[in-house]
Amino acid sequence: MSLLKKNLAGNTYIRYFLSYLIILTVLIVGFFFIIRKQFTRSYFEQLCNQSKTQLDNIAIQLNDDLVYLSQIDSSLKSNIPLIMSRHQAKGYQNYQAYRELKKYDSSSKLINSISYMVKNSTDVIYTKSAVTYDDNSFRIWDENGHSMPFDLAPYFDAVSGQLLFLSGDTMQHLIYFPPISSNANYIFFYILDETSIQQSMQSLISDAVSAIALIDADNQIAVGANASQLLPYMDFLELENGIYEVDSSTSICVHTGIRNGFSMISLISNDSLLRQIDDTFASSYIALLLLASLGFFLVFLAMRITYLPLHQLTRKLVSGFSSNQGYLKQLEDAFTEAEDQNQLLKDKLEDLRLSVQKSLLDAVIASGQSDCPATLPNIEQFFDTKSNKEIFTVLMSSPDGELPYLSIQEYFQEVLPGNDSCIILNAEKDNALFLINYIGLESNKDEVLKELLINFNEEKGYLSALSYGSGSPLDIPSLCESVKYASSFWPQVSVAEYKSLPPASTSYAYPYDKLELMSELLKKNTFSDAKLLLDDIFQVVCQSNATESPLPDFFVRSILMDVLTIISNSMSQCGIAFNSYSDLYYETLYACRSCPYTEKAEEIAFNTHKLLDFYEQEVSNKILNPEHLKQIIEASYCQPDFSISVLADKFQVSIAYTSRIIKKELGQNFSDYLWALRLEKAKDLLKNTDMSIDEISNSVGYLNTSSFRRKFNQETGITPSQFRTEYARQEISE
Repeated sequence: MSLLKKNLAGNTYIRYFLSYLIILTVLIVGFFFIIRKQFTRSYFEQLCNQSKTQLDNIAIQLNDDLVYLSQIDSSLKSNIPLIMSRHQAKGYQNYQAYRELKKYDSSSKLINSISYMVKNSTDVIYTKSAVTYDDNSFRIWDENGHSMPFDLAPYFDAVSGQLLFLSGDTMQHLIYFPPISSNANYIFFYILDETSIQQSMQSLISDAVSAIALIDADNQIAVGANASQLLPYMDFLELENGIYEVDSSTSICVHTGIRNGFSMISLISNDSLLRQIDDTFASSYIALLLLASLGFFLVFLAMRITYLPLHQLTRKLVSGFSSNQGYLKQLEDAFTEAEDQNQLLKDKLEDLRLSVQKSLLDAVIASGQSDCPATLPNIEQFFDTKSNKEIFTVLMSSPDGELPYLSIQEYFQEVLPGNDSCIILNAEKDNALFLINYIGLESNKDEVLKELLINFNEEKGYLSALSYGSGSPLDIPSLCESVKYASSFWPQVSVAEYKSLPPASTSYAYPYDKLELMSELLKKNTFSDAKLLLDDIFQVVCQSNATESPLPDFFVRSILMDVLTIISNSMSQCGIAFNSYSDLYYETLYACRSCPYTEKAEEIAFNTHKLLDFYEQEVSNKILNPEHLKQIIEASYCQPDFSISVLADKFQVSIAYTSRIIKKELGQNFSDYLWALRLEKAKDLLKNTDMSIDEISNSVGYLNTSSFRRKFNQETGITPSQFRTEYARQEISE
């Protein structure tokens, strides 16, 4: 037998060893991916910054070349042979103009061809690319006889030089149009050499920067190196300065500020870096194996340290402890059983409350059934919360003789849906009080009942009074009071409806608001206000108990049962064991349910306050000190596994109670307060350190950097990198 126990314990021991072994394996693999990700992220950020600098340099160089074109244009406009050709457009002057243009053609590598035309002539002088002017439109021709039309008229009178991108079916050109007045009698424009721009871009192409392009304001690629790789991103590209992440390994760098909305973009990829890192780790395989061997030894030590305490804890908490079952499973089953028992207790108390209320209503109905059939009606439907019902009371009287209340009851039973829809609460010779349970989807149930009563009056001459409608049987005393008030308007009104009469005060309005407020106060542990409110509720009970009628008795006992249920449920939610106050609870319950209230009023009030005092004392033993609470959160908020359940376990209270205390003392939900602390810490690290975003994410308790970035962006409207950049700019400007 002892050998069997040892084998079973050994099996558990092996399971724990295997679980630690799996954890170690996951940690080693995770270590590889974390280091890989950290290296990649750090290098990729440097790569992006370097690529942005290179792209800025190309864009600046292009802008400088365009400025130089403006200087060349100024020289051409003041060139004497060109000036003479404007006034004498003859063959020799045109030849001289061509020679002068050729001199400037080679002065800048950006110029492919210079075109010049005097407006009163259709002859265009060009240095390389053929240009003609016909029908108020210029055409650029290629060596295959294809041409592309364009109109320069919209660009006259521009303050600065214009950079244009023309694209046709067979050709495309970049054109620089210098500033010139529409009143001038000549036109200059420059066809740019796309090859020279492309060569500058090609010099930056590498494994990291795979594509560069110059695009216009409409996201058309004018010239580029490996530009086809950028085409998939053109539709959603943002034309603002900065670096935009496409995915975890790809970003697009954008430089704006080139003339006429042109921008320079580049595609940055870290795929080659990932391959290098993978190769590096592959070469370190032996070192990883040695590390794993060391880890296995540590597993044995850690397992021994944690296995024995867990074993002892399970034996202590689990009544039917078994060595051949997992300890965590046994603990989970024990906690689940405790939760189930707690829920069963709540259900039992709720069933007890409803049972008492039903029995009280049965007693009321039985007192009015002396002349009725022996079988009492079924009142379950009055307490059915799922049916679409409305409860009314009807008082009918016969001024001229006996009232056939049994026939009237049968009539209501026939015309109204459901069984036992009409119950006689009280019957005398010439009048009777009916309780109506009207089930149905109609929204005008009171109007239907009023029509029936009007028919009775017209046919039989009976006087009738109709109460307001309610969905709760707890309002039956108030309904009876309202119908009695309506009957006071007889015989001036033969069918008196309560809702159409002047309002009247009532002694039996069920204190739903007070009971709901009491529940909220107990959830917040505001016991002083809860005790004052309890006194108000007892005052309502005492005022309604002035008569010996069974209806006030039903009203009073229902309120007392609700008060007891609210207190017991609140204590259960706070984790207070029911057996610690069960004797006092059952003693109070017996007095509320079975004894005349006038005899036990003081005892019931005393015991109920005693329950609240006990509740307050238990809570004060568990209450979390606000300052201590803040100290613990601020000391632990950077830990990835820190949560409200950890905090609740530390103080040995429920999660729901911990959540309420944090909300009350700190003014925020736990998750909001925790994120606020982590956000401020992250901002401080972004401002004052050069740590990577991954490192900062881990430092504030987020192992998933993507989740951290997304939450940071949702909170601030910008990414962590943009936040760091903006702060650096502010520091420089100051």
